[in-house]
Amino acid sequence: MKSALVAALAAVLCGCATVRYSDEGDMAMVDIVNTGWYLLNFIPIASGDPDAPNECSCRLFRQTTTLQNNIRLLDYAVTDRDAVDVQSVKSYWTDESILFILLKRHTCHTSARLVLARDDSGPAGAGQPGPAAGNDGNPICESLNQ
Repeated sequence: MKSALVAALAAVLCGCATVRYSDEGDMAMVDIVNTGWYLLNFIPIASGDPDAPNECSCRLFRQTTTLQNNIRLLDYAVTDRDAVDVQSVKSYWTDESILFILLKRHTCHTSARLVLARDDSGPAGAGQPGPAAGNDGNPICESLNQ
């Protein structure tokens, strides 16, 4: 019984770092959430592990709920999705208190729109301007020409 209570408490107080995607055509939205629990609003108890996003892992007694870590996770998302551009990056914080200021949960949210590299496996010139259009095959220029 005692070990079950400790496991339940650890699961509730564990921080989390997640990267979620929503794809549509050659665009993807990425949502990054990094959460941490703090004692008296400044002593870190458990925070999300930015080195292992989307896994059941956390860092104990370390401050990892930072905008810098969210930007690192955004860089991971750009590489993971082979994005050629990042647009509309927005970040904000949410805080929740339990027992006044005894326990506090800080969450850093970051979202962005990723422009994905196109799959050029279709027929040559199928609706895509080529080098003759003056863009030298640059995928960013091609997306602007459409």
